[in-house]
Formats: sequence, structure tokens, C-alpha cells
Amino acid sequence: MARILCAWEFGGDLGHVRRLLPIARELRRLGHEAAFVFRDLAPLGAHADEGFEWFQAPLVRLPPLQNASPLSPTDVLLNLGYADAAALTGALLGWRGLCALWQPDLVVADYAPAALLAARLRGVPTVTIGSGFSLPPPGAPLAAYRDWHRVEPEVLRRLDERLLATVSKAFQNVHAASPPSAARELFAGEVNLLCNFPDLDPFGPREGVEYLGPAADASLGREVAWNTDARPRIVAYLKPRDARFVALVAALRQVAGEALVAAPGLTDAQARELSSDRVRVFAEALNLDALGSADLCISHAGPGVASRAILAGVPLALLPMQLEQFLVARRLRSAGAADFIAPDDPPPDFAAWLGAIAQRAELREGARALARAHQGYDFEHAAARAAQRIARALPA
Repeated sequence: MARILCAWEFGGDLGHVRRLLPIARELRRLGHEAAFVFRDLAPLGAHADEGFEWFQAPLVRLPPLQNASPLSPTDVLLNLGYADAAALTGALLGWRGLCALWQPDLVVADYAPAALLAARLRGVPTVTIGSGFSLPPPGAPLAAYRDWHRVEPEVLRRLDERLLATVSKAFQNVHAASPPSAARELFAGEVNLLCNFPDLDPFGPREGVEYLGPAADASLGREVAWNTDARPRIVAYLKPRDARFVALVAALRQVAGEALVAAPGLTDAQARELSSDRVRVFAEALNLDALGSADLCISHAGPGVASRAILAGVPLALLPMQLEQFLVARRLRSAGAADFIAPDDPPPDFAAWLGAIAQRAELREGARALARAHQGYDFEHAAARAAQRIARALPA
């Protein structure tokens, strides 16, 4: 039996938990012991009876001012506190202490650079896992996110040097040798797994990673069925905090023959108020089996919902809210399966936009082509496949 520590340091929402928890269950079935070190322990509260150990992740103190548009993965870490050597030293000591306490044989890092650094300090092998955004492609310096805006290589090089200097100082503070010599070492492990399709990788198909397919099964949630045969049938998975949310629901009343809208974060009363005969709004996660007979999927380009739409051969209308979602939306539009509105685009006439997308034959064919490319993919055993690959990375 091996001890495997699953770490999550950066990133919001529940995607990291939904990815790691099923994998930990499968690791247990293989005879291993898993524990969690998460930035947010609240999502684990509903699983207290499963018997996993969990710990609060030691987090770097955030700076008072942050750049709203970081240039590169390096710049993201600098914005998240990795420019502060003292703060990073404190977090690194915390992670090293957790590793000393729990004695893992392997660290699985889901956007957890400090966990990778602590594993480096203790000589513990590492696996990274994610949907793609948390693992930048190789390069020195690390490339800019926005390849449509020119950034001078010297600017990117200075960012990398600044990050490496901070990390080197933190290593000195904890009396450790051999700090990283390249910025990408803060993101990559000995094995790098992407729980995603290449079509949804924000940085495109690439070498040096293993694509396992989506491991977070978006089929979990309330079961709903269509009430009518009216077309178009539209499934939407939206965040109520998006400033466009109310306008989108209003547009669905004009466009949809029938629409199912998942909007976790609403109250039940708010969901009832927004609902109508043709548009049902739910204040909870939905089972997405209804996509199998849908004509259009609306989402923010999160990989969980997007992957389900791809497998169903359903075109997407995407409204990304942040950079990772925007990069995924670009990939799906390039594949001919989606159209999107960028976060900083002026709001269009949503009814006209959605109505036009629902009628675009080329998007339907693009979505069906992606479905054919991934025909036979099995969500049910995705976590088991990931666990088996992680187990093979254990030291002999």
C-alpha cells in the first residue's frame, strides 16, 4: 500500500474537488491510502463519512494589489503572492511540514506549485493533474497567454527571473539546496496528466502530457427531462453572478422551444421567479443526460459541461468569464463546434445571437464531428483510468 497526497492550491469553483475525489476513491480501491490538502475544505464536508484524511492547504498571502490581466503563467503566480519571499517561505514550511507529518510516497498536484516545491524538498515524486490551464507548455521564458498580442520576450524573461529569484530566496530561508532553475518546474511533475480531450486543452494538442479524458463526471445532479417536443431544445449551465445572466434567461424565453437552465447559486425562490412554461431554471446542478436530445448548449466554457456537449454532438454558445474559459472557447470555435462572446465584448442582442447559433448547420456538423472523434468515451471509468495511471507513477 502506498500513501498518495492530493493537493489543490489555486483555482476556484468545484472542478478540482470533482476531479480529485473520485480518483482518490479509485486509489483506495487499488489498495492505496489517499489524503487531501485543499485550499477550501468546505466541499469535502459532505463526504466526511468516507474516511479520508484532509488538511487545510498552507496558502501564500495575497498581495493587496493584483494585475487583472496577467501576461503569462509566471505572472499569475507573482500576482498570487509568489513575489513575496517571506510569504512563500511560510507556505513552503507548511507544505513541507505536512509532507513530513503524512509521509506520502507520491504527491498529486492539481494547480499546486507549493506542493510541488515541498515534494522537491523531500525528494517525493510528483504527478500533476488538471484540465490543461495549470500546466503551461514548455518554454523559456514561459509564453504569454494571449498570442494575439505581441509581448517582448525580454518582458517574459524578466517575469521568469523574478519568480525564480523569489523561490530561490525561499529555499535559502528553509536551508534547502537545488531550487528550480526554470519557471516551468513550478507547474510540471515527473508525470503530467490532463483530464481533458485535446480539443479542450487551452494550449492545444501538445507533446509531453498524457490525455486521459475528462475525469469529473458532469452527469451528477438532479435528473430532469424534457416536457415537450418543442424546438430548439436548449440546455444552459450558467453562473448567476455573470452580469449577463438575467438577459440570457430573458432571451431564452424568446428563442427556446424548451430550455433547462442550471444556475447553482440562486435561491429556490429566485429560480422559480425566473422560470416560465418554456424555460425552467434550477438552483442546483443538473444531470446532463438531457444533452443527448438537445439542439444547443450554453455555458461558460468550463471543461466539464463542454466535454459532455462534445460527446453529445451538440453545438455550444459560450460566454467565458475568465481567461481559461476564453482560451477553451477559442479552441472550440476553431474546431467549428461553437461560437462565443468574450468577457469584454459589449452584450449583443442575446435572443438574435442564440437564435442564429441554433440555426447554423456548420456548427451542428462541427459538433457531430467532434462526437465521432470521441465516440465510445466512457465517463463512468474515467477516474479509475486516472487512478491506475497515478499508481504506475509510484516509486518501485
